Amino acid sequence: MIRAAKTVLTAIGLLAAFLTFESVWISFLFGAVVWGCTTLVEKVAFSYNSMFVHSLPDFDLQPDLWLGAFFGYAQQPGNPHQIPMVGWIMGRADYARKVHTLLLRWAYGNLNDEYNNVRASVIVLSDTEYIFFCHPHVTRESAQRFFAEVEEERRQTSLTDVHHRQVGLLVFGKRCQITAGSYFPTFQQRYQDGVPYIFRLVVAGADGTPTEIAGLPDLILHNLKIKDHAALDRKDIEYDLIRILGT
Repeated sequence: MIRAAKTVLTAIGLLAAFLTFESVWISFLFGAVVWGCTTLVEKVAFSYNSMFVHSLPDFDLQPDLWLGAFFGYAQQPGNPHQIPMVGWIMGRADYARKVHTLLLRWAYGNLNDEYNNVRASVIVLSDTEYIFFCHPHVTRESAQRFFAEVEEERRQTSLTDVHHRQVGLLVFGKRCQITAGSYFPTFQQRYQDGVPYIFRLVVAGADGTPTEIAGLPDLILHNLKIKDHAALDRKDIEYDLIRILGT
């Protein structure tokens, strides 16, 4: 119906232009403007939205149980190379297990997340503070598959409709202090983009040191983003996250 109206309006616009204006070129430009306006109307009218929601937690979020983060390097027996290690210090082992299960769902059950389905980043706010973010990759395979199916179904009735893709996801975020004895500044200098690293969830021991959780395996994540706040741009998801936080 709207396409038919567009065609009629364009024809009327072109005819009226040639009848009204003495110059052929002015008439043509007038008609072109009419065509452009009707095309804009068509684009607005023939568009649709769909939303994919990435796996959400099936437990209550308790931010107070995420005590902080730690950075270091591990070395396996017989292996001369040191492996980067990043971890979260949690307040309770049972809560850490729930978070671990969610991260594993984001990685489709793979402890070695070689396809970067889990994204982690450290955004440095100052010499004394950073924010650690972690979230599922916006364009994970399941999201791409969902949008492709929506578009294929839509093409059964229209080949020109514009699809606006939207996603819903949980983003973990923790503001952490860089203390005098923090290893993070050294880790930031040593770590290179794209290097896989051990990601470990631990609990705080009696003396406050990170203590492993029995039976909870490490994840291997890839390409930790470490970036200064001032270097972010609109292509970085953290750009809007930090703006929302008012930092």
